[in-house]
Formats: sequence, C-alpha cells, structure tokens
Amino acid sequence: PPDATPLKSKKKNLNSYSPTTGTRQMSPFSSPTSHNAQNLRKRPSNAEQNNSKSGLSRRGQPETEEDAFMALQSKVKNSLVRILKIRANLTSLQALEGSRELENIIGVSDLSRILSAEVQKTQVLSKE
Repeated sequence: PPDATPLKSKKKNLNSYSPTTGTRQMSPFSSPTSHNAQNLRKRPSNAEQNNSKSGLSRRGQPETEEDAFMALQSKVKNSLVRILKIRANLTSLQALEGSRELENIIGVSDLSRILSAEVQKTQVLSKE
C-alpha cells in the first residue's frame, strides 16, 4: 500500500551544517563562508604586502643594500617637510607657553636648516 512507504523528505543541504559545531546556519547573511568573508581572509594585510614588496626588486631579485638605503633615504626626504611643519608648530607653541622645558624638547630653532642640510649631504655622499 502507498501508506506503507515512508514519505521522502527533502534532501537537506549539507553545506549549511558546520562541521565544527554541528549546527545549521540560520540566515544566509550571517555565514562566515560568505563571499566577502572569504575575500577578507585571502587578502594579505598591509604589513604582509609591504614585507613582500620590500624584500624583492622589480625583477624578483633580492633587494640590494643600496636599494634598501635609497628607499630609506627617500622616506626621510619625504617626511622632512612634515617634520619641519611639526617643529614650527611646536616652536610657536613654545612662544605662547614661554616654557624652557618645551625649548629643551624642541632644541635650537635653527635645527630645521641643519636637518635639511644633513639630508642633502647624505644624498651627495651616497652618490659618490
């Protein structure tokens, strides 16, 4: 008789079960295996990207000491303007405060010219 055979249940999607917890996903939007979550996990962090780029040159060869030095020198040169602006702000703050402690932290006011000269001198020496 037709009543004797069990009703065929719908095949449940086994992908919705977590092998770790044995529980089933309630909402498709909360899935840790969603497309966005997978992309976030696969994408390297900024630190990893910087490490992988800094270790190899354009041709995939190990970075030479000279290349590393030139990269550092470029960073120093690029941050010189920012350093000088910060120093100027601190100097104007010192003038407002009239504090000797702040002067000791900042140093002499002519240091900005000395700092620029040091960067230029280092560039000249590295080219020789």
